[in-house]
Amino acid sequence: MDEFVAVVRLPNGLTQRVTIQADDSGKARAMLEAQYGRGCVLTLDRPQRW
Repeated sequence: MDEFVAVVRLPNGLTQRVTIQADDSGKARAMLEAQYGRGCVLTLDRPQRW
């Protein structure tokens, strides 16, 4: 599994940065949309590894 960092729009209009683990970015987006609502994912990236 990989770790992804996303910015999602909450139902009240605010945004929040969240971290999620998934096999790929498509599954990560699907899980976030299931939790926060369709179209909520504003950005979805892998965090930088140093």
